[in-house]
Amino acid sequence: MATLSPEVAGVVKTVREWVDAEVRPVVRELEHANEYPEKLIEQMKELGIFGLAIPEPYDEAPVSIPCYVGITEELARGWMSLAGAMGGHTVVSKLLLAFVTEEPKDRFFPGWPPARSARQWH
Repeated sequence: MATLSPEVAGVVKTVREWVDAEVRPVVRELEHANEYPEKLIEQMKELGIFGLAIPEPYDEAPVSIPCYVGITEELARGWMSLAGAMGGHTVVSKLLLAFVTEEPKDRFFPGWPPARSARQWH
């Protein structure tokens, strides 16, 4: 495993702390209730977790692979479903970027960059 830069390690630590504080205390209840984790997904949006692999002009810049992997690992450690949500978002976003014209891209990627800039997460 590549050594993370202090900046990337700090980002991964932020996600780890969020997982420990917000995800792990509620995951069992949400899983057994078969409930969509709306609050957690909204918090992930606020943290800037969605869109980490989306390039300019739709986001400021994609994060490095080690950063993306570290964030994915932390999400999976808390609840695999959250890592899956981020991964699914990334796959669909990459397909849209590769195979649709600019007009739908503007519709599918509104309001970029998200609340927290991915540029901080290299």
